[in-house]
Amino acid sequence: MGKKKEKQHKWIIRNYNWGKLVLELIVVFLGVTSGFLLNNWREQEQEKRIEQKYISSFIKDVADNISDLESLTVADSLWLNTATPNLISLQNKSLIEDSAKLVISRVLQINKMDSHSGTYEDITNSGNLNLIRNFDLKTNIVDYHLALKGVGFIDDHFYKYFNDFVMPFVFSEFNVLSGEFKNAEEINNMRFSNIFTGYYSMVQQRNSAYKDILLKSYKLKEELLLKSIEN
Repeated sequence: MGKKKEKQHKWIIRNYNWGKLVLELIVVFLGVTSGFLLNNWREQEQEKRIEQKYISSFIKDVADNISDLESLTVADSLWLNTATPNLISLQNKSLIEDSAKLVISRVLQINKMDSHSGTYEDITNSGNLNLIRNFDLKTNIVDYHLALKGVGFIDDHFYKYFNDFVMPFVFSEFNVLSGEFKNAEEINNMRFSNIFTGYYSMVQQRNSAYKDILLKSYKLKEELLLKSIEN
């Protein structure tokens, strides 16, 4: 009886449609694999769209920075050109009162770069920086915004100098309304000389920093545009 059952079992195995079973397994495998691949493709496409969105936003931010920096570098360069003769006269102790009044009007000019870095703040705060797949581009984006912070530090230091030294001197020694010094001899004092020389040095430092970040802006914008075209 046992042998009969064993023979029957072997007959069932031998006559089972193994081709159909293998085909069914293949169909299941392909279905699972294709589903996985499709889902992976969708995720990659979504990441590409988000990356492109960030790239476009970066391009706008950098373009806005370029526009501001071009104006600021021109303004600082013109300021230095017009103020240099006054500085030389001050060093030679030949600065006349009318020129000293121009010096006051020049040191009362103050501007600052308002960097456009909203996209960078958004992508870092959201943890999406790795969506920028090109490693070199991602590194350059980070380095660029670190450089922007450096420029911001110089601007903040300049404003502190302006508020701590320039304005107190002007309010105490110069009548802004009449455009006259309280004491004409003040232009020969060390305080006036230090105020102007310090301000001049600050503009030089800032102008150099602006020019440097402007070159970095041109380069990064070009890289971003190339990446945008690739996508």
